[in-house]
Amino acid sequence: MKRRLNLLTLILSFFTTASHAAPPNVVYILADDLGWSDVSAHPGGEVKTPNIDKLFDQGMELRNFMGWCVCSPTRAMLLTGRHPFRVGTGPATGGELEKEETTIAEGFKAHGYRTGIFGKWHNGEDPDTPESRPVFTEAFRNKPNRSFKCGHGVNEHGFDEAWVYYGGGEDYFTRRTSGGRGPVSWWHNREYRPQDVGYTEDLIIAHALNFIRANKATPFFCYLPLHLVHSPWQAKEEDLAGIDPSVTDPMKRTYAAMIRALDNNVSRVLGELDQLGLRDNTIVVFSSDNGGTKNGSNLPFSGHKGTLQEGGTHLPTVIHWPNGKMISGQWEGLCGALDMFPTLMAMAELKMPDTRPLDGKNLWPALRDQGPSPVESCYWSMHNSDAIRTAQWRMHRFFNRIKLYDIRNDPGEMKDVASNHPEEVEALKRKMDTWVGSLGAALTHQTPKKKADPAPEGQVLEVTVTVIGNPKPKDMLVVPFARKDGHMIATDQMEFDIAVAKDSPLTGAFYTPFEGNNAEHAKIAFKGGEGIDQFSREQISSPAPKGGAGVWERRIVGLSSYSPGGPSGHAIAFRGVKPGTYKVYLDNLQIRHADGNTTPIWMNGKDTRKPKAVETEFFKNIQVRAVSASEVGK
Repeated sequence: MKRRLNLLTLILSFFTTASHAAPPNVVYILADDLGWSDVSAHPGGEVKTPNIDKLFDQGMELRNFMGWCVCSPTRAMLLTGRHPFRVGTGPATGGELEKEETTIAEGFKAHGYRTGIFGKWHNGEDPDTPESRPVFTEAFRNKPNRSFKCGHGVNEHGFDEAWVYYGGGEDYFTRRTSGGRGPVSWWHNREYRPQDVGYTEDLIIAHALNFIRANKATPFFCYLPLHLVHSPWQAKEEDLAGIDPSVTDPMKRTYAAMIRALDNNVSRVLGELDQLGLRDNTIVVFSSDNGGTKNGSNLPFSGHKGTLQEGGTHLPTVIHWPNGKMISGQWEGLCGALDMFPTLMAMAELKMPDTRPLDGKNLWPALRDQGPSPVESCYWSMHNSDAIRTAQWRMHRFFNRIKLYDIRNDPGEMKDVASNHPEEVEALKRKMDTWVGSLGAALTHQTPKKKADPAPEGQVLEVTVTVIGNPKPKDMLVVPFARKDGHMIATDQMEFDIAVAKDSPLTGAFYTPFEGNNAEHAKIAFKGGEGIDQFSREQISSPAPKGGAGVWERRIVGLSSYSPGGPSGHAIAFRGVKPGTYKVYLDNLQIRHADGNTTPIWMNGKDTRKPKAVETEFFKNIQVRAVSASEVGK
């Protein structure tokens, strides 16, 4: 009897000890712009990554892990567990993460974890402090169209310790943003530190290791969004010296040296965990924020950073956690950055905090038991298309066509099988529409469902241009009339009233946002396959108002492709036109937000900016003015 009691005591003691095991630490290492085969554990790349390869061999590789095709949205997905469109970022980079969003750092911090971030934030602007404001104001004093913007600062999102920069693509040696121009962005919490010297990645790693050492006796969440291997292509001499001399192309040498530096830094982090005896009970995640650039390798996938092809979103990812049996294996389930917040909380046996509705799924039961993924599909939108990915299919939807790939058997997206699988196409369309409806996405390349009546009144804009000769479609005139930053997000639509004078040709002119200060080289937003109005017309085709000359028409166009932020220039463009004098009217140009509120862009004469359009061989007598609405139709 006593022996049985002793055995029972041992069993109870074992389960009690197991249930009260020390909570695991979490180290999330996020490489920047690292392609699938930039990791030599995946065949196709040219640079060896022995330390990262070892981590992939030791850990559980997530073979179908998805992010966005550019960095800010992926980071927002990881931080919030919510689709980027819900949190004001994507499809492009940028966007300020609202303080009302609950982050993964806040989730761990609520359970007593120390939280730290070391590297690139890119989910908001530099904070506004007495030390930084004059520096930023001076840096942009010659750019009157760029207003001073500041952000909340990363510490507002649950991080106790932060050594970060806020932009993207900073100089590695000077930490100046925007390709080496602009002010230094380098912060310790809210302390602005432009005086710190050293290669950015060295500073990131040094401060991260200090954080790990300082918290070795306390559970910690360490987020390491590294700078490598993002542009600019800059490597230290000691890293360049380690590259095979037979690699003579300067770009390839530099890129290889940057990957080498990344590999060594991963080794430094893991080595520190080993030395401190923390490795077994630390959940280490290694991933990238998007696919590699054209300088990297995404083989066997097609596409690269900035595209919705598999190579833009399919990320090399591994989880290593010996105490949780995340060792030496592979899991094929569909998943992504969107799922990491609830998954890591579950792995640590921590209760999720109250959040806004999540899109991410808890993968832990499936990972632990090698079961099927709870993720049914992933959805993206970028430029002139949107895309959906399931376990087997990847479908791309454009304005007037569909492409479907059996991604399981055709990872390179070489054979479009849409015509062979009409039922799958329709089913995937319905899934995409469900995503769009749930997100409230205002797709630029699809027909808006909303319709509205024109309501011109008071002053309206009049743009007159005389066309001579025989201009070709490539001969385009952009006539700016306003420059106003409406800060577009993916749920916004552009509304405007447009009419053509009775003595003017009906087609040849269209409204478009544009980028650039020089109208002669302006980059228009409404290109082919984009700028689709509620009547399913491309704006670049210069559609005539349905009522004919002298009759107003209200148009509605989704703005998702240009968010967050978007073009601040607004113009009437003339393209592929016949000779004649064109007179176009516009009024009530505004951005309509999902909540029904509007941001005015051009409402009357006071909103008119003097145009800088220059006469050319084909375009003469350019005139922009505000006139009474009563003049239209006479």
